Amino acid sequence: MSEGTYRAFVAIELPSEVREVIWNSTKPASGMLKSLVKWVPPENMHLTLRFLGEITLSTGDKLRESLRQITVQFYPIKFKLSIPGVFPSWKEPRVLWVGLDTIEGDINLIQSKIEQQAQMVGLHQEKQKFHPHITVGRVKTPSPFISNTWKNVKIQQIPEFIVKKITLFKSTLNPTGAIYEIVDTFQFKEKG
Repeated sequence: MSEGTYRAFVAIELPSEVREVIWNSTKPASGMLKSLVKWVPPENMHLTLRFLGEITLSTGDKLRESLRQITVQFYPIKFKLSIPGVFPSWKEPRVLWVGLDTIEGDINLIQSKIEQQAQMVGLHQEKQKFHPHITVGRVKTPSPFISNTWKNVKIQQIPEFIVKKITLFKSTLNPTGAIYEIVDTFQFKEKG
């Protein structure tokens, strides 16, 4: 009998007020680019630390134990929203995102430890260098108009925000978009 699998990723959930600010800040651009871009609904906005792809239940269990061991080494992380950007380039944008600046904590070290653990359970090394961002749209129809519009988006500044955990998500793809379910959460250690 074969073992079950699921599509998964490790991420930081964003506070609802942060998702709302991003949604409202990008609304004018999303109206102008409606037919050219598939927009991420606010409830699905997050900071991906590692896309895992299709994993077995036993691999998921190993990763959960590793994630638990990683998070207890770190205090909560403080972020602030940054400027809009694109991948792979402004000339040919495929992904529209809003950046995150780390004010307190080391998100890059946390992400590299997660990457190491993913490789230890047999997953391939991530090809792209980690860049903290929140994906807000995926380009359906490339156009120079997209870059020009997205460059002019002004992200409303809000107070810095703190995240206290990372989350392992299951992702189910549907024609209407992805559905995310929480598999487990892993708290950072308390300051004290």
